[in-house]
Amino acid sequence: MTAYIHIRTLTEGHSDSVRSLAFSRCGRYLASGSDDKCVIIWRLDDGSILYCLLLDSSVTVVFWHPALRDAVIVGCEDGNLCQLRHLRIDDFSRKDFDLGADGPVHCLEYDTDTRCFALSIGHHVYLAHESWASFKVPQPSEELTGDNSQPRPVRARGLHFHKKGTTSMLIVSYLHHGVIAWDVQSMTCLWRIWPRDAPLIGSSAASPEIKALIIQTMHKGLFMYLIGGSRPSRGFIVPGRPNEKGRPLQVRFLEGGSKVICGSNTGEVRMWDTSSGEVFQNLPHGGTFYMNFLLVHCLTYIAAAPSQKGQNSHIQIWRAKTSGRFLLSRFLQLIGNHSSGTSLSANASPMVRMWRTFRVCILSFTRASFLKHSI
Repeated sequence: MTAYIHIRTLTEGHSDSVRSLAFSRCGRYLASGSDDKCVIIWRLDDGSILYCLLLDSSVTVVFWHPALRDAVIVGCEDGNLCQLRHLRIDDFSRKDFDLGADGPVHCLEYDTDTRCFALSIGHHVYLAHESWASFKVPQPSEELTGDNSQPRPVRARGLHFHKKGTTSMLIVSYLHHGVIAWDVQSMTCLWRIWPRDAPLIGSSAASPEIKALIIQTMHKGLFMYLIGGSRPSRGFIVPGRPNEKGRPLQVRFLEGGSKVICGSNTGEVRMWDTSSGEVFQNLPHGGTFYMNFLLVHCLTYIAAAPSQKGQNSHIQIWRAKTSGRFLLSRFLQLIGNHSSGTSLSANASPMVRMWRTFRVCILSFTRASFLKHSI
């Protein structure tokens, strides 16, 4: 079992609430986007600011490109989407994308097999290839909700690519319309999940091998579904004050899917064991509502930022207490998942992929030892 220790709090940098956080693939940097219209790249080893860029609108999404080194995709409240790369103190490259979409960028995901992006912008979901030629995913019909008496706004809260055999699918979690798996080629509905007792979905996360999906509902807590299943296999109770429920909270799998983590409105980030459903650890934060993001890597970090904090916004970072057994298990997992991993080339031979995985584990262990003695 791997516990997490607090390593630092980032208090300087943003002057308004943090909207999005994302770790780089190498585990050395953290990107943050805020209502102050800034994107900041932080160094994890000392908490210093490596780069800060001011945009024209509130930053709602930051996302490290899985296939391009040191490239960050940024989505904004005004619908603008851009790619930042080659970040230097005095220079950088920026590429803007025009998908013809209206509304804020809510979330995005990337499929390394098809080199395709899925984006939730406004009331639509878009698929865009590397050339950024895009097309809309069909809108979910009201019949799927079981209640077509009154149309409800369409808003995607989570996007996940999955491939089963020769079928590539995009799994979309909607605020009002449940979860729908779309066939990427034909754009037909393959299956759906409709949590009837808790229809409002705040966020969702897919396990590393896309075997399970966990859904954060705004009133009933967390529910885990097996992919393609219509009934939850397990539920998790999220701590919260009754009069403050109904808020979206970010949820994630970590440690290869053996743990689930979610924020709360009680000043803590809670972690559960996936198999037993028991609480594994509470990470005190001292804020109100949370957006939690984390990196599932050889060395696991967790970063959390309280929302609606304005000028008092801050970011707290935890790191897993690494052990030989934990690193070995992560090493074996990365070898098993090399075909879907973003840090390993799909064109490399098995021995080359194994060596690269081993090298990442050794570097992570060295970095963990350094951080342990430098804190």
